[in-house]
Amino acid sequence: MIKNKEQVIGWVLLAALMVGMFFYQSKTAKEKQAQELEKKKTEQVAKAKEKAAAEAAKLQADTAKAVTTMVLDSATGKVDTVTVAGDLANKYGAFAAAATGTEQVFTIENELQKIEISTKGGQILSVELKDYKTWDGKPLVFVNDKSNSLSYQFALVGDKTVDTKDFYFEPVGESFSVAGNESKTFSMRLNAGAGKYFEQQYTLKGNSYMFDYKVNTVGLNSVIPQNYTSISASWQNKLHSLEKDLNSERTHSALYYKFNKGDVDHQSETSESEEETKDEAPLEWISYKQQFFNATLFSNGQFEKTKLKTKYSKDDKTYVKSYSSTFTLPYKADGNNSYAFQFYIGPNHFNTLKAYDRDFEEIIKLGPDWIVFAWIKYITRFIIWLFNFFDGFNLNYGLIILIMTLLLKIALHPLTAKSIESAAKMKILAPELAALKEKYGDDQARMGQEQMKLYQKAGVSPLGGCLPLLLQMPILIAMYNFFPASIELRQEHFLWATDLSTYDDLISWKEPVIGITHISLFTILMTITSVIQAVMNSQMNAMGNSQPGMQYLPYIMPVMLMFVFNSFPAALTYYYLLQNLMGIAHQWIIQKFFLNEEKLRKQIEDNKKNPKKPSGWAKKLADLQKQAAEQQQQRAKNHPPKGKK
Repeated sequence: MIKNKEQVIGWVLLAALMVGMFFYQSKTAKEKQAQELEKKKTEQVAKAKEKAAAEAAKLQADTAKAVTTMVLDSATGKVDTVTVAGDLANKYGAFAAAATGTEQVFTIENELQKIEISTKGGQILSVELKDYKTWDGKPLVFVNDKSNSLSYQFALVGDKTVDTKDFYFEPVGESFSVAGNESKTFSMRLNAGAGKYFEQQYTLKGNSYMFDYKVNTVGLNSVIPQNYTSISASWQNKLHSLEKDLNSERTHSALYYKFNKGDVDHQSETSESEEETKDEAPLEWISYKQQFFNATLFSNGQFEKTKLKTKYSKDDKTYVKSYSSTFTLPYKADGNNSYAFQFYIGPNHFNTLKAYDRDFEEIIKLGPDWIVFAWIKYITRFIIWLFNFFDGFNLNYGLIILIMTLLLKIALHPLTAKSIESAAKMKILAPELAALKEKYGDDQARMGQEQMKLYQKAGVSPLGGCLPLLLQMPILIAMYNFFPASIELRQEHFLWATDLSTYDDLISWKEPVIGITHISLFTILMTITSVIQAVMNSQMNAMGNSQPGMQYLPYIMPVMLMFVFNSFPAALTYYYLLQNLMGIAHQWIIQKFFLNEEKLRKQIEDNKKNPKKPSGWAKKLADLQKQAAEQQQQRAKNHPPKGKK
């Protein structure tokens, strides 16, 4: 029993010893951890002191290297002594004092523009066009601080290169507003010491979108190396959307340029990226054109070694396009230099641009680029003249389009009447044409010959119905170019359309359904009237059902085109709708009151009895068909069907 008690006591003492040892070791570990933490903190403090001492030493060294420069205070005309850190002096030379500062913004404005100019870079921050609003009613700022930059780069003595956008310019003058015939000048100077500066000068006139912009270098022959012969310039602008339809806005936006005393050209409207170098001749002007507005920089043919670039991403909906251009300006080291430019920042109004007499109006695309159709732009110019003529009577633009469409229909009436008469004659000949088809079957060449003989005897021209369409096609193409480019139509209301320059979305939704987010009522009405017109034409066309499957094409095409026209400008689809309505009415009136089928039938029979001598063109066409028939017969003879000889 005692033995067992001794064992119990022994185990209790052993357990107590182990617990004591555990607490002792734990306490020792905590003390050691606290000592290590304290040591680490001490080391961190020491390192921080060492770093601070190093920075203080560097600052002291920089201060010791500080450079004193003489700077002209343009506001007072006095020469001040300015001390700058050595690293700025090493980097920017004579312009070191202008490398730091506080940005100030000055405003110059007239009746049409409000221009903000910043001391940082001495350049334009923004340009608001007062007479216009964005599609959603906000102030229209065509150039803004996020997108615009026009700066100059040149070398300094000591193998340095600077960019004017990195410096703070000093203003010469104050904010101002001008009107009427008044004009004022505001300058920004980048000083390089007493009497030496790089200057950007803005002269604004009243009631004008064009303002003078001048760049001067004064006394910089000791700052810029003597062997330097040119100054570089860089102009960048990212266009932000101003219209409801971004895709249409992109399609009608492009970078334009004009060679000195040469032609106007432009980069692609549809390519996502295009870059080109123009070394063959200097440029007279460069234009960053958006659908209805542009920013254009004019020179006297001084833009040399120009590089132009357009870039955008179809998937990025935050902007329209990004333009950039670089060019050089000739520089003379033995004296002062002055470069006289002009800026136009305003609307793409044809007559306004044309008045400058610098081929400026060419940025408004009036016809296809393809040289075969280049002449269509002259039709578009006539449409613009006619449109402006009626606009002078202060008529609603929808009414002007109605009048223009009516005048076109009246002008084409003789040809349209002939076309309808020709279709009626073809209908009378339908039984004979069917008999020829039955007789000659699949021999298309022989069938064509016999058809031509029948037409000649009957005095019917199979192409008589095509002539009005051929004459209307250039006008339709001209209208296609005119309406999306006409700023007069921008935000003009007519019926349910709130803006004739873009689609009318009477019904719209957010998520795309079969690729569309709206329905244009003008397009729907245009499609319906196109189908009605196709039905009427089919009833007049004797050969309408001659080819299997083709008889449905006149009805399918308008439905397919509906999806394309759904995003076209309301003015354009309204015009096509008027064309269809007037065409239907015109055809019905002629058929109802002016066509006599018995009289036409008698005329055809008389022509058969006394056939007229075929015209030279008809004879040539008959000869071509005869040659085609002979060639087909020869091929059949040389390559008989298998199993026959």
